[in-house]
Amino acid sequence: MAIDARALDKTGTIVGSTQNTMPNIPANSTFDYFGDLGGGLGGDLTGTPSSIQLSQAKDTFGQAGGVDQPMLATSEIKLSTGSRDDVIPEAPYSYNLSVKVTNSSKDAVDGYVTQQVVLYDTGGHIVGGGTGSSDNVPDNLPAGMSYREQWTGIPALAKAVRAVYTVWPG
Repeated sequence: MAIDARALDKTGTIVGSTQNTMPNIPANSTFDYFGDLGGGLGGDLTGTPSSIQLSQAKDTFGQAGGVDQPMLATSEIKLSTGSRDDVIPEAPYSYNLSVKVTNSSKDAVDGYVTQQVVLYDTGGHIVGGGTGSSDNVPDNLPAGMSYREQWTGIPALAKAVRAVYTVWPG
């Protein structure tokens, strides 16, 4: 499935938007979502957002339909402080992530996955994250097999103490 996300100013005018493909989320489960509207970390917004509007995308971009796009199992998540060289002015903190990813689906993964990480502070507030495709997934990941994912330079606006990492085929 795909979602449309729109940042609206106080008059209801769109000041940033994006359309993203999501994994199938099983019933009675949760999914921590991280995306950017207008360049990331407030980069290219055309105004000051006062609300966010989410809806299912109406066109076929990214819609999985009957195709199963399950979240893959993750374990052994380790978050560490990143290099000062990775810090950008909009996000003065940088983090590295290491995680074990297991193909928990019934089919082999063809080597392309979407990944995202959401970083949280001690109060449970989102302070950073990222989304993209993996450079580390094997070309063919059979069902039940695992690989180690490493991600460096994850930007954050404040000190992070916890990470939620999600990965799915496609």
